[in-house]
Amino acid sequence: MTWIDKALDGCAGQVVINDSKTPSGRAHVGSLRGVLIHDAVARAARERGLDAIFMYGCDDMDAVDEIPHGTGEHFMEHLGKPLWSAPPPPGLDGASMAEAYFTEFTATFDKLGVEVDFYRMSDIYRSGQLDGIIDTFLRAAPKVREIYLKLSGAERSEDWLPFQPICEACGRIGTTYATDYDGKTVAYECRTDLVTWAEGCGHSGRISPFGGNGKLPWKLEWAAKWKLFGVSIEGAGKDHMAASGSHEVSSALARQVLQCQVPIPVPYEFFTLGGAKMSSSRGIGMTASELTELLPPDLLRYLVLRTQPRRSINFDLDVPSLNKAFVEYERLWRSAAAKDPRPNESQLYAISSAIPEANVAPAPNFSPPFDSVLSLVQQPHVNLTAHVEALGVAMAEAEANWLVVKANTAQGLIRSRPDLAGQLKMLTQPEAAKQRSALEDRQRDFLEQLAQRLDKLSAWEARTIQDAVFESARDVGIDPKTDAALVFEALYKVLFGANTGPRAGSYLAFIGREESLHRLR
Repeated sequence: MTWIDKALDGCAGQVVINDSKTPSGRAHVGSLRGVLIHDAVARAARERGLDAIFMYGCDDMDAVDEIPHGTGEHFMEHLGKPLWSAPPPPGLDGASMAEAYFTEFTATFDKLGVEVDFYRMSDIYRSGQLDGIIDTFLRAAPKVREIYLKLSGAERSEDWLPFQPICEACGRIGTTYATDYDGKTVAYECRTDLVTWAEGCGHSGRISPFGGNGKLPWKLEWAAKWKLFGVSIEGAGKDHMAASGSHEVSSALARQVLQCQVPIPVPYEFFTLGGAKMSSSRGIGMTASELTELLPPDLLRYLVLRTQPRRSINFDLDVPSLNKAFVEYERLWRSAAAKDPRPNESQLYAISSAIPEANVAPAPNFSPPFDSVLSLVQQPHVNLTAHVEALGVAMAEAEANWLVVKANTAQGLIRSRPDLAGQLKMLTQPEAAKQRSALEDRQRDFLEQLAQRLDKLSAWEARTIQDAVFESARDVGIDPKTDAALVFEALYKVLFGANTGPRAGSYLAFIGREESLHRLR
């Protein structure tokens, strides 16, 4: 059984899967992991014949508690207010801060093939759907305080009520303290010192807790969503799922106060780029929108979903990692397209597809390495399709389409990371000629010997070319086992002016016999 099978084990009838996002800044890459995990579960549930609904919420009643990276003083006066009431950030469209950031993030869903039913918590509160649950929690305030203290060690004053009113004077929600529920209204103060990140106005009064006049603290709100929507499955990051963490508190509130079922949990680890944990508010890491624009949707889904949720994902956005990712995805594709694929490989291929319920397309037999494609698309005189035809390759439609996907990814990397793409930009002939002086005599002899040997090859294939590289090295007294650096440095210097590069046999096979011999000579 896969982790998806275990999550769905015992589910019947309608399965409600829930996830949400606090739109307090530009969503980073890590935000995609929860979305794709929940979407994968929903797809697998539908494949089983279950009525699966994936709900995705905008937690726009949360307070603005931090200034998003790059916005300067734009949000300073709105600290403490609900996200729906703050203006949009500079450069993004939307009626509010919440709408602008949420729309930018969820715009990636269509491209990734994620099917969801959206909701906004401001609408849920205003419509009165949570009024009964708010009343239940307010009447059970002593029990709520007891659960907080027992499970998380958080002590609340005896007059504290689990509700955050919106101040009628200044509009803040993060600075209010509620007391004295009489069944219709609560008393509240907008305190100047309740939190360190916002300052209340000092106003006090009474207000109805219903109809969108405030919100539940988020641990109670989490449990309230389970009750309201009848949530069957919901995952969360490991920080929320830790012992005495948010999920444990919300689960106790659900069982002991709301008397409702706790959804099947799917804990998941962090998704990092280059080993760095990302942060929206601090501007650390690539945004979800940027990565979705760069990578093909099937490849991005695969990179996230191939790893068990409880294991962390770290992806280095460099050429070798992208090369490896394409190779591994193509291997999965070929396995899934085989006559008798393994069930787990079929499932992984299916949930990696950006088109739900798509049949397995024919896997490409001809698929040049990504680094080779990246190098060639940087040559202004090269038409990739014509180049492949000149190699004598008759591409099937699936192969031609996949080559276009790789070429588009290469172009995206050139635009977004010219520093990385430039490492594989082939030198001009005058630039390559200057590299001769940087080579040792043995390296020059090796290149001359390699040119002669390649000129005589009957089969221009990656394997025979790689063999010729090693044989040419031995011909001039270089042991490729102990002095491999000497061999490949010589090649990479005359090709790229660098000490490292793509696998030589595959690269020379793809650029062709004529270009390879021209370079070496």
